[in-house]
Formats: sequence, structure tokens, C-alpha cells
Amino acid sequence: MKFKLRQMEIFRAVMITGTISGAARMLFISQPAVSKLLSHTETNLRLKLFHRSKGKLIPTPEAHNLFNEVNQVYEAALKVDAFAENLSANPSGKIHICCSPSLGLDIVPSVLQLFSEKYPDTRIHFHTTLIQDIPLELLSRKSDIAISVLPVEHPNLSVETLIRGKMVCAVPQTHPFATRSEISLHDLQDQKLILYSRQIPFGQLLNVSAEKHGVTLSPIIDVPRAELACSLVSKDVGIAIVDQFSVGNQLWRNLVVRPLVEEISIRVSLIESKFDNPSTETRNFKTILKKYLKQTYAST
Repeated sequence: MKFKLRQMEIFRAVMITGTISGAARMLFISQPAVSKLLSHTETNLRLKLFHRSKGKLIPTPEAHNLFNEVNQVYEAALKVDAFAENLSANPSGKIHICCSPSLGLDIVPSVLQLFSEKYPDTRIHFHTTLIQDIPLELLSRKSDIAISVLPVEHPNLSVETLIRGKMVCAVPQTHPFATRSEISLHDLQDQKLILYSRQIPFGQLLNVSAEKHGVTLSPIIDVPRAELACSLVSKDVGIAIVDQFSVGNQLWRNLVVRPLVEEISIRVSLIESKFDNPSTETRNFKTILKKYLKQTYAST
């Protein structure tokens, strides 16, 4: 490389200050060192960068053009320097996590609380995403790890079942069904229902179960996510069928949870790209996640 980084730094300092002495002060080096390196740079590049006039350096047109390029390199070097400094100050790095919306209401926030307490220097990027978007999240490396309330089938993803769960009924507290110990799909045929859209995996799962048991369920409102259904139930709009993890830990007021007679099983899964080796942060998160689920859902 004819134009080395140190030469770029000195050239830039001379362009900014306009003098050898100014560049020397800016870089905390001697004037002869600046003069020698500047002359060496012109020789190597075979370019006249400055005209000398009464102790001042007048940049040539070539110097102005070169300065624009050098500034871009300098800005990039500053970013690298800041990144390296951040690594030193924050050696634990960062982790990008996504999960199904219903798991983002209680389970994952609870795990992140434990994780951030144990690894306070790790920067966490967390968001929810729909099940059908998880493959893109992981394979495009927008996320390091995904936690889904349903398994995702993809040849380039590894899927590990963590715990099993069920679909349940979310019932307004004032509804007559709130006093029941369990509710059947047949009981819901004449009720105002808030159900997942049939275009999404949860809706398809529920539709298969309803057909299996000879039940026709007609919703008054279709929703894409559990928290929307639960919000409507809490406002006494109707009854919803949601996964048990979206209604755990008394998340919703004016809403009671009742089991379904007909079991509709779900599985909380840990999903990763087969192309990536898990980082230390990802492995640490997985350890805490599994421990939390084992302790919280031991009988599941």
C-alpha cells in the first residue's frame, strides 16, 4: 500500500490546519516528523499535494480530491475505533431475540429479567414476530434466536421443543361460562367468539380441531394475535380461544381462563439457524430460558 494510514492522518491534519506546525500540534508530534512524512507521501504517490508559499501550504486540486477520499477513510476508522472501544467496555456483547407475540407478554420478559440481572453488560435487542416470519428473521440474521409457541418447519432451521401447552378459553369475568370448571367446543357454537384468523397457524390449528369434533365456530371478530383477543375479552366483547401462555400470571383484568374439554396441544420451541454457531450470549440465554421454563412449568 503506497498511501499508508499514518500518512493519511498527517495529510488530513495538514489540510485541516494549513501548516506543518499546526499539523504537528494536532497530532502531538514534531514538525520535522510531519514534514518528512508529507514529503515521503508526495514521492510515493508521485503527486504534488501542496505549493509552499511564505510558510504556508497551499493545497493543489489533487490534494482537495484526495482529501475527500481520506476523510471517508478517517470516518470509517473512527467507527472501527469506537467499535473496538465498545468491545473493551462491553465484552459481553449483544444478543438479538425474537418470539411469538403471546410469549412476549410474560415468559420471555421474565427470562430477560433474569438474564439481564446475571449479564448486565450484554445489550439485548428484543421484539415479537409472527410465526410465519421467524425463518426470515433467523436466516437473514436479524435475530440470533427465536422462541415460538408453535414449531416451525424449515430445512435450514433447528427446532427444539422446550415445553408443551394447550389452548384455553379466555372468558369475560361476568359471563355465565366463567363459573364453569371447563368448556367444550360444542358449548361455544352459539357464543360471541373472538378467534384467530384461519390464514395463520393458530387459526388453522383451531379449525382442524373444530372439524375433527364436528363443531362449527363462527367468530364475530378475527384477530392475528392473542393479546388483541384478550384485550377484547377483558372488555366483555366475547369469548376467545388462545394459547395458555398469553393469559398466564394474571396478565388481564376482567378475564378468567378455563380449560377446553377437547385438548388442542401446542409446543413452545427454541429455533435457530443451522448456518450459525451460537454465540456465548445465545448459549447463556438458552441456559436461563430452559431453567426458567423447567421451574415454572415443571408439570407441563
